Amino acid sequence: MVRQRNATASAIMRTIVRQGPLGRKELAAVTGVSFTTITKTVTELLELGALTEVPPSAPRGAGRPVTPLDVPAVGRLVVGGHLHPESTSCGAYTMRGDVVTWRSAPASGGTQRERIEEAAELVEEIVAEVGSAAVIGIGMTTPWAELHHGQPPPLVADVDPHALYTGLRGHLSHPVRVEPNVRAQALEHYWWAQGGDDVLTVLVGRSVGVALMRGDDLVWDGPGAGGLVSHLIVPGSTFPCECGQIGCVKATCTDDALLRRAVDSGLLPPGSLQRDLYPKDDTEGLRQLRQARAEELGRVVPLIMSLVAPTETTVRGRLGTPEEIESCIDMIRVRYRELVGREAKVRFYDRRRPDYWPHASAALALDSYLASPLWHEGDRALRDRAVAVG
Repeated sequence: MVRQRNATASAIMRTIVRQGPLGRKELAAVTGVSFTTITKTVTELLELGALTEVPPSAPRGAGRPVTPLDVPAVGRLVVGGHLHPESTSCGAYTMRGDVVTWRSAPASGGTQRERIEEAAELVEEIVAEVGSAAVIGIGMTTPWAELHHGQPPPLVADVDPHALYTGLRGHLSHPVRVEPNVRAQALEHYWWAQGGDDVLTVLVGRSVGVALMRGDDLVWDGPGAGGLVSHLIVPGSTFPCECGQIGCVKATCTDDALLRRAVDSGLLPPGSLQRDLYPKDDTEGLRQLRQARAEELGRVVPLIMSLVAPTETTVRGRLGTPEEIESCIDMIRVRYRELVGREAKVRFYDRRRPDYWPHASAALALDSYLASPLWHEGDRALRDRAVAVG
């Protein structure tokens, strides 16, 4: 019975977050749950503060006016944080994805432990600012997803996900979810950018990661599970990979690989960073490197698409100039048509908001809450009582 009540509560909350305020009869029609069950569950969610009633709309014809239900504007907030090689950022957001507060600080820690402490302290500051009682969960991402097969992190920012989770839980009493950034971006797209329910997200950065939303579920469950295409072979690539293969995505299409080629060819000095691949004062040599990478991505992304067969694909990351990005997307369309025989629905997702990373991370917390709202509300009530007693 508890599981069934939670499933109904989840269906109600998910529908409202995706579609906006709805009345009880509309919820019954959309979810396929009986009106009686909807009414009982809505009453419980209202009593818990997970839902709120908004002023009724004018009646359309005969009958009583509909009283729409919505998620609270400020009473339930999600927090997102991100560890970048050069900074730590964190923000608090409503369940609609609207920013309440956010900030970013330069990275100063010189060890993994120090970076985790930085993240925990910044999250604690944000939670204290918005009020601990309002926070229903915390999501955290890191920029590098290659932590597998016992590989050590190459940069201090590339903290072990388990160590990050443990470190945050040592400071915070709220539910915490740690995931690679591509999975957070897939959820952000679904919950807050009106993304479809069958979307492949491809993130190009220091690694190339993929995440798939199918229905309202994030496929390949669990931190680091699936999503890495590092050792998929790029057609035509001749770059050797440390794994022993020739032409791996990791050695061909990542920013790490591009940076290595730029330094080896003298286009950038040793010690350059990822951002140096995209300077304000651009050079022809860097443009040629980025253009070649755009075409290489255009040859390999359709292979991933043909494997998972999504309805829509979004490509993210800092790929270069608008012309280089368009070249990549055009190549994907052409190659997909050659492989599958139909047109690809693919686009580049341009990041414009300054709080891009914590906003995506907060979607992790929202997704966890919506999957089991009654459990989270019960956990929240116990936490609040413990704080009051303490």
